[in-house]
Amino acid sequence: MKIREKIYEEIKNMGLDELSILYEQIKLIEKIKQRYKEKRYSSYTIEEIQQMTSSSKSSWAESVNLGREERL
Repeated sequence: MKIREKIYEEIKNMGLDELSILYEQIKLIEKIKQRYKEKRYSSYTIEEIQQMTSSSKSSWAESVNLGREERL
């Protein structure tokens, strides 16, 4: 039996209280998905990133290496 079929079968056997909880969980998942979509499309373009980082006086590579060394 596939997972979708198992889920449908379990839902059929749920009581009203359980269905209410499940519905609330589904609504939360939808909110999370919506936030992810909004966040994904509001990202910067490569040109914007290059412009922002071009004025940086520090070495980003050194910062990354330092962070890696701290984790080891």
